[in-house]
Amino acid sequence: MAEQAPFVVVWDIETQDIIKNMPGADRSEQIMNLEVSCLSFLKIPSHSLLACPSEAQRAVEAATMITLWRDEDEPGVGPFAELLAAFDDAELIVSYNGFAFDHPVIFKHCAKKRTEQHLFKVHDVFSRLRECTTIWFKLDDLLKANALATKTANGLKAIEWWAEGERGLLQEYCECDVRALARLVCLPVIQLPKINTTAPNYVFGITSALAARRASERLRLLAVQAPTRADHETSPLGVGEPSKTLEDDDSGVS
Repeated sequence: MAEQAPFVVVWDIETQDIIKNMPGADRSEQIMNLEVSCLSFLKIPSHSLLACPSEAQRAVEAATMITLWRDEDEPGVGPFAELLAAFDDAELIVSYNGFAFDHPVIFKHCAKKRTEQHLFKVHDVFSRLRECTTIWFKLDDLLKANALATKTANGLKAIEWWAEGERGLLQEYCECDVRALARLVCLPVIQLPKINTTAPNYVFGITSALAARRASERLRLLAVQAPTRADHETSPLGVGEPSKTLEDDDSGVS
């Protein structure tokens, strides 16, 4: 099988209920007790995301959307095996509030060590913007401020659709959210509502995040390949001879 070209995952989930209806000692535990109704994700070629904004946007529109359902899976495989495999291989995993919501919801479907490796790859746009501004921006507000197609509904409506069996509407909503987020992170800069300023790409953008990821990987490989200091450390008096110390020096100069 041919080696898969590097790619980035952009994803989102919908849940079967609201947080406050879940058991748990605190909000974090309640979130982890939520169940997914469906989730959607894109696999976008990394080379297109690094090329230029227009090429990145073309790749977003061309990428195939994959939607998985909580109650549809092969025995012994789990409903989200395809997503988790994509996480394994992705260079980056892009989400909106993924650290605090999406990932905790699917913790139960993935082994801890595997999850840890996934989390190191996460580029959470919500978290990045909040850290820089202290503002909790809604995705829809960012889409509006940047003249992008907005969300087709909201999370509460998605829960209603699940309860009513309206899977077509639910799938359309989840997939639209994923594509909208992918379009947003491909912009060179974004306008921020409420504070009337722009955010540079290195704060929110996929191009900068991907470049940083690759720079980090190069450093890791250099560290692995570099011989240890002990292997190369030799005495000025000759190979294998211990270096002189001030105590050994009888010149009287210190």
